[in-house]
Amino acid sequence: MKPAGLSACVTGLALLLVQPVFAALPASVAPGTELLDADKAFQLTARLRDAKTVELSYNIADGYYMYRDRFRFTVDGKAVKLASRQMPAGKMKQDATFGRVVTYRNSVRILLPLALASIANQTSSPQRIGVEVTSQGCADAGVCYPPMTQQLALTTGSTEIVHPQGEATIGSFSRPPEAGRGISDTLKRGN
Repeated sequence: MKPAGLSACVTGLALLLVQPVFAALPASVAPGTELLDADKAFQLTARLRDAKTVELSYNIADGYYMYRDRFRFTVDGKAVKLASRQMPAGKMKQDATFGRVVTYRNSVRILLPLALASIANQTSSPQRIGVEVTSQGCADAGVCYPPMTQQLALTTGSTEIVHPQGEATIGSFSRPPEAGRGISDTLKRGN
């Protein structure tokens, strides 16, 4: 027969040992939360709106958001800078990682000017335009994704909607090629 005080003492000690483990986890991430892959949470399409403008559209999944100031663009290998006033307004958020930031939810449409002389003075033969977009977003569950870079190929004279080509490059690694493996599985394995 155990003394009553010893049982309470062991239980209290066990709670003290376990508490730091739970304190290290983000409070809003529930165990078993399945996160979407970045390219599913932040679905990108693009089209040539006219000879001087690329229209980029993001469909942002419920429970996810994107950072306005984390977008980067290149057209045919040349960086395109957009001033803050050229980006959609968005909503202000106090972010644990980046401080006060402007974010987008649900969807965002960005108009990217084409300043290339060969495209602006469009010849009769179609030309391919390579667009690279880097973006970053987070889940409300408390997880931020590394920056994601996607490649798009547009053709002058066409207003067809295009989707990114190939795999999205996420941070310093590519999304695992195996079907059915989500980002949660990757994070759990530490890859």
